[in-house]
Amino acid sequence: MMKKHHILTPLIGLICILLLQVGCSDPWDEHARDNEGLTNEPLLERLDQESEASEFMKLLRTSGVDEILDGNNAYTVFVPENSRMQAALAGLPDDPETRVNFVKNHIAVSTHRLNASADTVRLTMLSGKTLDFVNSEIDGAAFSKSNQAGADGMYHIITDVLTPRQSLWEYMNAHSDELQNAFILSLNEYNLYDTAVVEDPEDYYLNNEFLREVGDVRNENQHFTYFILKDEDFTAEVAQFLPYVNYRNHADSSYAIGQYEIVKDMLFKQAYSKDNLPAMLLSASNVSFPVDKSAISQSVRLSNGWVHVLDRSTLPVVNKLIDTYVQGEEPWGFSESVTASTFHRIRKDPYGEFFKDIMVQNHGVSSLQIVYRTPRMYSTTYDVYWRALNDVQTNVFQQQVGIFEFDTRPSEEDPDVEVRERIYVFPYTNVERNSYDEVYLGEFNLADYNRIVPVLQSAATTTAGNNTLVLDYLRFVPKQKTN
Repeated sequence: MMKKHHILTPLIGLICILLLQVGCSDPWDEHARDNEGLTNEPLLERLDQESEASEFMKLLRTSGVDEILDGNNAYTVFVPENSRMQAALAGLPDDPETRVNFVKNHIAVSTHRLNASADTVRLTMLSGKTLDFVNSEIDGAAFSKSNQAGADGMYHIITDVLTPRQSLWEYMNAHSDELQNAFILSLNEYNLYDTAVVEDPEDYYLNNEFLREVGDVRNENQHFTYFILKDEDFTAEVAQFLPYVNYRNHADSSYAIGQYEIVKDMLFKQAYSKDNLPAMLLSASNVSFPVDKSAISQSVRLSNGWVHVLDRSTLPVVNKLIDTYVQGEEPWGFSESVTASTFHRIRKDPYGEFFKDIMVQNHGVSSLQIVYRTPRMYSTTYDVYWRALNDVQTNVFQQQVGIFEFDTRPSEEDPDVEVRERIYVFPYTNVERNSYDEVYLGEFNLADYNRIVPVLQSAATTTAGNNTLVLDYLRFVPKQKTN
């Protein structure tokens, strides 16, 4: 074995030397390639010498944008070929602002070499728009000449113009005559709920609930897909959903909430062209949106996404009726302080899945309550389930769930004391030992679209082990109305 080792040693060394000679290139050659096209000439002078840049340079100078390229900062200019510039100029409005924005949409701060990888680089142009730079293309325009560098920047010749597109917010404003867009814009002035934040003079639209809660479609650095219904279909969808958003029997408020409940599930935070749309999308509120491409009558590409116009509704009401979960380990409060007896646990179910729960044990309080709150829930009937793991006691104990209104009212006995009206209280239910199964508690009807306050209550005893409370989650399953 030792003799074989001595024979192989020089052979391995020779192979390594050969590999190094083949695999490693001269660092000066690498340096030369990195600086290909680099001169000490200013970027503007280099562009003036580029024959395919002549049409773009005319507009650059007549628009006054050339003054930005003054050598004080580095820029990358994406120059459309002359033929594409001539075609674009024929349809470009003859007003200074439009032409300045057009030119600025071809210029990015700093230097950006050709990106031939599959990784998308998002470039912010001087126009304020953000363009995708990926796979030897920028915003879909290919490169016919690349990486031409001057002393203060770089330019590429591209095969198409980079006309500034509207953002989704600009699109909505430009199509404000459509009911769906008009409603979203109305939220600039009208608040659906009494949850408005403090007015910010820097952001007039801060209280628009669609922008704040669903997606800030003004943002050029995010991607969106937005489906829009024609007026008659939008009106029909709202009318169909009104029974689920009864708000204190107030018709105007209920109708406004109904509109919001429709539009909030028409926006998705990824950009999909019609060809690339998946069969199913998931909205920000976890509503499954089935995609029927045959229902799309028009698609509009935006600077931050896509708009798809639907010629019919594709989202069934039942899809919007999603379950509401209340996590046991996330209480809103307790009827009494029992911190020393409260345990937030991590458990593993028989399928190997970890979960968190809460257990309050040996606390010495009769009818102890853990109070929770939910997001706004639809006005319909709910089936209610819990999962509660009794795995550390040898006995079975009981607990119950009560459903109370979220809004408080003055007590009839003492007007200075506020109380919550009871909606429904389920009977005490056994928490069996070592059961990981959901337990069905029953159903209750929620007459008003609103939040609710579920309360988990222990047995009316101070005996340790008999007044334990434990909860992984409560699940509220909304039922579809039959008429």
